Amino acid sequence: MTGPLAGIRVLDLGTRIGAPFAATLLADFGAEVIKVELPGQGDFLRTIGPFEGGYSLFWAVEGRSKKSITLDLRKPAGQALLKRLVSHADAVVEHFQPGTLESWGLGYDVLSAINPAVVLTRVSVYGQTGPYRDRPGLDRNGIALGGLLYITGYPDRPPVRPGLIVSDYLTAVFNAFAIVTALYERDRRAHGAGAAPRGQCVELSLYESILRIMEHTLAAYDRLGVVREREGNRLRNSAPLDNWATKDGKYVCIIAAGDGLFPRLARAMGREDLLREPRFGTMARRAEHGDELNGIVAAWCRERTAREIQDVLEAHEVPFGVAYSVADIFTDPHVAARGDIVSVDDPVVGAVRQQGVYPRFSETPGDVPRGAPRLGEHNEEIYQGLLGLSPGELEALRSDGVI
Repeated sequence: MTGPLAGIRVLDLGTRIGAPFAATLLADFGAEVIKVELPGQGDFLRTIGPFEGGYSLFWAVEGRSKKSITLDLRKPAGQALLKRLVSHADAVVEHFQPGTLESWGLGYDVLSAINPAVVLTRVSVYGQTGPYRDRPGLDRNGIALGGLLYITGYPDRPPVRPGLIVSDYLTAVFNAFAIVTALYERDRRAHGAGAAPRGQCVELSLYESILRIMEHTLAAYDRLGVVREREGNRLRNSAPLDNWATKDGKYVCIIAAGDGLFPRLARAMGREDLLREPRFGTMARRAEHGDELNGIVAAWCRERTAREIQDVLEAHEVPFGVAYSVADIFTDPHVAARGDIVSVDDPVVGAVRQQGVYPRFSETPGDVPRGAPRLGEHNEEIYQGLLGLSPGELEALRSDGVI
């Protein structure tokens, strides 16, 4: 492997997204990620559609760049094998119900006794402590307790979930950041003290990842008593602002509420007369008359195609965005020019175009060296090559259902 994280070995025990996607991010930048999967069943992501010929395209994206081994951690022999693997690992990621690792005799105290330098990150919906610790849950439970669900949607309608599993993916990003930070601290401290490196345990929860990105919401409640509510696509302190329908059935968002931007929009629309209206003279006044002003912009958009709107707004330097479908993304020249979509050679279905490596490093860019592995594809490489098991020992483990 090449990349800035080459030489780092991660054991991915995760399910869902919060741990596995963190490992995928690290693998994209050169870490060796060993995916530990249940024999005969595999990772949960293998079972999620859409499917091509029974093969999960979800797995094709999020399983990429990893190595797959099978191991039943519920069996004592499986637990013994994991302990041997931990002695060769820099980090372990897990996404089980709290207490699961401990019930298998694989808690952090055990793993760190085997390898004091190992970093363990633990992902759950509600965290490893607290009264909700043992509640089952998924992504939507995280966005609910974190506060995002309540403020998403329109004031006169029920809350709406975001279009993606945001708390899972966001937690995974925090998780990858946590692993790199913990490894840096481990090595920095060891180098400075001239002592053996020591890892640590890092805890993450889906709801706290959402809570951390809630902008001013908590501070405004604390200091002003303001309960943030759903506002749809508009904001009560800004206008014009919305997602407007175009003549050709698309939607365009225009951000021109500020005192510097609104004159540009007015000129782009050929409505300089709006600049002479006292009720539209400041951002605060425009917000007071938001319904009227948004209606004017809505009517202007309905008479033009998305492309026509794009061209005139770009010429007048007005911030805008067309709401892209995935089909639009595939044909966009900017996306193509930046190489955002890459073709990954999947061992099951062949070339699959998907998201490329992100973020972009100038000196040590990441790469996708391989597609998502077949279940247990790397058993021999890891168990024989890394742990030194014999072919006979491997076959006995298969016969016992351990791998």
